[in-house]
Amino acid sequence: SPLGTDVYDTFNLVVRRQGKENNFKAVLETIRGLMRGGAHSMYRSIPSWLMPVLLGYGGDPSAASFLSPQMKSFASKTAGVTSPNAALDFGDTFLDDKHLKDSFPGCNVIVNGHQDSSSTRNNYRVKVTDDSVEATAYTSPTTSSGNPIRFTPVQVQAIRSGLCPGLTTLIGPPGTGKTDVACQIIANLYHSFPTQRTVIVTHSNAALNDLFDKVMARGDVDERYMLRLGAGERNLSTTSSSSHDFTKPGRVAHILSRRNDLLEKVQQLSESLNLSSAAE
Repeated sequence: SPLGTDVYDTFNLVVRRQGKENNFKAVLETIRGLMRGGAHSMYRSIPSWLMPVLLGYGGDPSAASFLSPQMKSFASKTAGVTSPNAALDFGDTFLDDKHLKDSFPGCNVIVNGHQDSSSTRNNYRVKVTDDSVEATAYTSPTTSSGNPIRFTPVQVQAIRSGLCPGLTTLIGPPGTGKTDVACQIIANLYHSFPTQRTVIVTHSNAALNDLFDKVMARGDVDERYMLRLGAGERNLSTTSSSSHDFTKPGRVAHILSRRNDLLEKVQQLSESLNLSSAAE
């Protein structure tokens, strides 16, 4: 064409996109607002190690790994952040001592001060330092079925990453156990940090319900601490087997019902000690 590239000046192009894809402007405005400074500045809202990953520039994204020197330095200088070198409570991640030792190939694994293996099902606290692994076995405080999966060493590494500060990314085709690993991380976080809250966000209601159902099926996370936001709650398979729903109104109703049950037990105890009558 004699016009060359000038042809692009002679016509207009209109592209129609779906609403869920047309959010780039909102993302940029959010990032710009965080970077302005003040009370809602990015430097106050987001850890320093996450900024290169979020913005895509200004540092090494690999610094977000729990094994990076930057992350270890961040953990050592920040109050309330667990060091990657600290002993981590893996809960029921391992099925037995052999599974524990197989999960750390090339490492010298010591359980309760010795190298002998036991087939008894236990929970484990594990400390990893270079090529040495020190584990302490303890009896599970719950009677739930817990984890039935023999995780691979790579999956155990992902679970360890999920228990440490930093960014954990699970990548793999369908059927490779990503949801099971995420479920185990959630359960371990629940038992390791009982005063903290965990927010689960997925790209679809079906994905969130699948993860929610698996967490509930384990039985070691009390359902009174579970809350499902969004319209997908009605499609939960656990709703049919539970005595209450997991919406915000359902959580409030459950707390009030539990309060009444506890007050009734207090009244029965008071009557048995002759401290009050049934009328009181």
